[in-house]
Amino acid sequence: MKNKHLLGIVIALLFFAACKKNNPIIEPPVTEKEDPLEYAHDSISYSIDGITYKLSQYSSFYRASNRQPYSKVDSIVGNAYYISGIKDSVLYSRNYGIYTNGKTVDVIFIKTYKKASMIQSLILRPKDVMDLFTIGTRNYALDYGRDNIQNGVAISLSDGYKTYGSDDFRRPPQLSSDAQKNSKFEITSLKKLKSGTYILEAKFNAMVYNEKNVSKKLENGYLRLAMGKYDSIL
Repeated sequence: MKNKHLLGIVIALLFFAACKKNNPIIEPPVTEKEDPLEYAHDSISYSIDGITYKLSQYSSFYRASNRQPYSKVDSIVGNAYYISGIKDSVLYSRNYGIYTNGKTVDVIFIKTYKKASMIQSLILRPKDVMDLFTIGTRNYALDYGRDNIQNGVAISLSDGYKTYGSDDFRRPPQLSSDAQKNSKFEITSLKKLKSGTYILEAKFNAMVYNEKNVSKKLENGYLRLAMGKYDSIL
């Protein structure tokens, strides 16, 4: 009886294996969840005088530029400036202008590179543009558009306030070296999505000044940029 019992078990197992082979279990396809950041767009928020401003749009990168670092004006003839400086280097900047309802904030990332380490595109650009956006703190470039010595970031508001001094060589630089002494700009996150888009996040505070040297305190700043893979061609 015992042998017949064992034989019955073996037959049942063989039958089960045959059925499994002929009718394999089909696992349902794994649906990968789409990263919600793929739909993120550029935005910036900050407070001035107790009022919070929030601006956003879908694509804000609109200019990359080359400037002469360590600029020195040799002469001014009419509206033409004749400038000298370090000829083997280029100050490269990328400007992101975020706007809502007629109000605009420009955030500018700035760094000087040796020409030999750059690539000629429509303008000279770093071999790796994302080098501008590595995680960490940045100084505010007080002399942007003028002497172009300092690397870092600059912020300009459409109402005439900005973090840097006058770029008019006919006027004094205006800001002292400690104008942003207690200010901070920090890139806190840089994530590359499957689509090739980079999502940058930063927090910041700063002093902003107008042409009359009137200052305001910009607080609780938050920046998000969605940088498409085609942004790096300039």
